[in-house]
Amino acid sequence: MGLPRRLLCFARGTDGDWEAICVDLDIAVEGYSLEDVKQRLHDAVRLYVESALAESEEVGMRLLTRRAPIWVRARLGLSYLAHLLSGRRNGDDLRAGFDMPCPA
Repeated sequence: MGLPRRLLCFARGTDGDWEAICVDLDIAVEGYSLEDVKQRLHDAVRLYVESALAESEEVGMRLLTRRAPIWVRARLGLSYLAHLLSGRRNGDDLRAGFDMPCPA
């Protein structure tokens, strides 16, 4: 159904309060640490893809090509780039950009 082999994801948070989003499928999770949200996001994406593949081809294609709105993608990308270029942490706020293998 044309899914990318790797999915673009972003995470941000402070100790005990993290959120992550897969912008290629517009799926978001919350958790307690970077590793926690990465695992939760991986699980959520896997279940989403499995469910989408169980649908008719037309419905599955619509679900698997759903993306976060362009303004969300741009804001996250620019925010992460600014974080990388600054070379410093903004208080305790941490940011991470990562990709994950597509489970399909």
